[in-house]
Amino acid sequence: MTTLAFDTSTEILGICLEQDDKYYIYTAKAGLKHSENLLKEIDHLYSSSGIDKKSTELIVCAKGPGSFTGLRIGMSIAKGLADGFGCPMISVPTLDILAYGYSYLEGAVMPILDAKSGKVFTAVYENGKRISEYLDIKKDALKEIFQKYNRVFLTGSYAPEVIKLYPAEKHLTLDPDWNSCRIQSCIALGKALFAEGRQDPENSGPIYIRPSEAELSYANSKNNK
Repeated sequence: MTTLAFDTSTEILGICLEQDDKYYIYTAKAGLKHSENLLKEIDHLYSSSGIDKKSTELIVCAKGPGSFTGLRIGMSIAKGLADGFGCPMISVPTLDILAYGYSYLEGAVMPILDAKSGKVFTAVYENGKRISEYLDIKKDALKEIFQKYNRVFLTGSYAPEVIKLYPAEKHLTLDPDWNSCRIQSCIALGKALFAEGRQDPENSGPIYIRPSEAELSYANSKNNK
């Protein structure tokens, strides 16, 4: 089976082309340049691996929460490629991707992403299963969650900042690979959903959790008239 996966939900662009358990991976800190790099690097992976694009059987992409612009780019390109290749597309929550592979740990696993405006995106996982909603909460609200567990394993790009905010919480552990791109986890989750007979409907979209800054500004402008 040939699977193409990519994650544009954070500033780290991750792309993985997998065929018969062989992985061809590209990662880069792309900032806000996903639209410039994604298709170019996908083409490069196909050409360098020698894999025919026509053999692609599944497209997987991260669907957030994360960068509003990055998510829109990723989802639209995933749908376009799936349509062009004539294959199904599956989107996977970014926080699930970050938490994947830590089911063996005791206590809670919490991926943390910067949501700006003094808030974070997070969720709580135990034994490999998500036990909370996808959260968009203030940083100081994390303490209440932390106090429910004897051990909390933090991962994701904003995890080190959270550790700094709570130096007295000695039961917090920082993932040594907190800033690595988990693009292989994205593929694994996507293929697992595909094996269950799942795929995205045509009207699927990103997980935003909250309105974008542009949407909030527009709503405020209307309310102030």
